[in-house]
Amino acid sequence: MNQMITLFRREIWEHRSILAVPTVFGGLFVVAAILGVFGLVKVTMGDGQFSDYTLSELAGQVQPHQWRPGMEVLFASVATTLQMIMGVVVFFYLIDALYTERRDRSILFWKSLPVTDAQVVASKFLTGAVVIPAVTVAVFLATCVVLWLIGGLTALVAGTGAALAAGPAAMLKIAAVMVYALLVQAVWYAPLYAWLLLASAYAKRAVLLWAVLPPVGLIIAEQILFGTERFAEFLGERIVGGFALAFDHMQHGVGWDVAGEGATGFPPLAEILTPGRFLAAPETWVGLALAFILLAGAVWLRRWRDEA
Repeated sequence: MNQMITLFRREIWEHRSILAVPTVFGGLFVVAAILGVFGLVKVTMGDGQFSDYTLSELAGQVQPHQWRPGMEVLFASVATTLQMIMGVVVFFYLIDALYTERRDRSILFWKSLPVTDAQVVASKFLTGAVVIPAVTVAVFLATCVVLWLIGGLTALVAGTGAALAAGPAAMLKIAAVMVYALLVQAVWYAPLYAWLLLASAYAKRAVLLWAVLPPVGLIIAEQILFGTERFAEFLGERIVGGFALAFDHMQHGVGWDVAGEGATGFPPLAEILTPGRFLAAPETWVGLALAFILLAGAVWLRRWRDEA
């Protein structure tokens, strides 16, 4: 366990973007909120009822029962943005993870230590699948706490403490959805992550092309030879299909009634989270099996790939 923790620390130390990128984007939300307080940024909330207000003006217009769904909308937008940014960070981290250590010859140092190739590959896979999402969740919570305090104190000055009261419940609800979505993503994208590590272990140069061109080449070859698009459909399903299984709202969209009388906000978690359906799907376990095979290939390549 201590060895894995050390390897995780190594990845964070060597890839500063793991911490820096989500922190920067979280900071942008905070800056926008501060500018909104001083009227330098206008705020729109709901279906047009609250449009082009400063944050101070908005605080005086929103009814107490509308604060919680409104903050859920805000926190959900932060979560969605950070999750998309995280996807980009994970992609470039994984294609770089095993390639860079051969390029700069640091692999020779790490192979001299009592750490196996399997441990190193596993640490890099888990960094992309677990550690980077965990960092993203931490940045999300820190960002939302600051946004809650800015919005709540602004509303308090405007004469209502409803925003301060509604913030924690809204934050925890969206955080629960975000953590669940990231767990689903880690499991469903496991073969994609493993493929990127395999390409990173194999390529001596142009690792991005090695990661992208073989799947594209298979899609083109299948279309030319057989006139079918089954591999393209498989990739498309592997990218979005897991969320359709894990979230019931993917079938009909999420309804946000913030400005209206109902002020429903985010649907109850029991109505949208379907972990049983996700875990019961054969595609989930086939993907994990494929990920294991690809990771075994990455371990073999790291062990025997010529560092020269």
